[in-house]
Amino acid sequence: MEVRVNPFQKVAGPALRALASYDRQDVQLVYERDDVSTKERVVDDIHEELILNDIGIGRLEQLFGVGDWHCTMHHFEHAICIHHSTGDYKGVLVSIDTDASVDLEAVARKCDDV
Repeated sequence: MEVRVNPFQKVAGPALRALASYDRQDVQLVYERDDVSTKERVVDDIHEELILNDIGIGRLEQLFGVGDWHCTMHHFEHAICIHHSTGDYKGVLVSIDTDASVDLEAVARKCDDV
């Protein structure tokens, strides 16, 4: 799966913190802003969490009964992370500054285009 930074930078601008793609075996950091890269990373743990979330997608779709699942947003103190999966243990994780005025629906639609 090829994930390009440019479409995400167009919708998130300088608020884009990081962008990663993953499959069942590995996670690939596609972009990480300079000020974000200095922090300690737990990429393997994040990858494991994304895979575990993928396992539960079918259950979420059944529980909510409102159609196909597209993404989940995690809102933290310093970042909003959008997890978008294709349902076959592949997907995208986008991190954006919490205090930025970014159209999160536009970011989610870019994930749909991957």
